[in-house]
Amino acid sequence: MNVIMQQLVNNKVNSLTPSELLQLAKQYQIPLTSEQADKVIAVLRSEDIDVANQAQVSRMIHRLQTEVDSHVSGVIQQLLQQFSHYL
Repeated sequence: MNVIMQQLVNNKVNSLTPSELLQLAKQYQIPLTSEQADKVIAVLRSEDIDVANQAQVSRMIHRLQTEVDSHVSGVIQQLLQQFSHYL
């Protein structure tokens, strides 16, 4: 795993804003509303995310399923998969 790329992705995930999340979703043609983006960012801000920690990522995806909705958790999983090859 490329430690530098992992750190860059972690920094981006942990500093992501709702508008940036919406731009990413649009870029990858993934439907996401601004209200959903706000909720996702609230969940992500609840702890410092380490994308290499699969247990933490799974826990966050589960929280998104229960606190936002299952569609949104799938959207976030799709976005994370877009960057997984950098790790």
